[in-house]
Amino acid sequence: MAVVLVLAVVTVAVVVASGGSDTPKAAAPVRATSDGEPTFVSPDGSAEVGAPAPDFALPALDSKGGTGTVKLSDYRGRPVMLNFWASWCNPCRKEFPLLKAARAKHAKDGLEVIGVSYRDIASDGRDFAASRGATWPFARDPDGALAARYGVRAIPQTFFIARDGTIASRVFGITSAKDLEAQIRGILPAKATKP
Repeated sequence: MAVVLVLAVVTVAVVVASGGSDTPKAAAPVRATSDGEPTFVSPDGSAEVGAPAPDFALPALDSKGGTGTVKLSDYRGRPVMLNFWASWCNPCRKEFPLLKAARAKHAKDGLEVIGVSYRDIASDGRDFAASRGATWPFARDPDGALAARYGVRAIPQTFFIARDGTIASRVFGITSAKDLEAQIRGILPAKATKP
């Protein structure tokens, strides 16, 4: 009798949660990266490791008039670190020097960093990037549409995009230069990864 009652309660909860339908909504899939870490993807799978990185054209963070645009497609053929961040995010602040150093170290390999300001005040993001001497392209995601396409729910998150435009890996928070270098090696040209 108790088992039947529990099943009835669970069934009612599923129906209520799904908006009255008796078919529950599908959750976003979870997959593992090559190192076994979970990778959350958007419902259409567009940010899955191994899939093409969703393209975008966003207003540049440093553009006061809104005329500048940052496009991922402009960097096709180059290895890219796509970093979702915000000036109010302490782990994001800690990553900045690591991103700056990695970009400088691998400039000859064509490595580029693209920062996407996530749920931040544009002037705060601009001021923070300028105060840290960050010179890579920065974009604003004013309505969060790009973050949603990439399945970003928390920051910092960095997508490592290979020269062919596919997502090689995804990292939630970069904690050391050594860990960052390991991810970068996965998107650099073969000659650049030799010791």
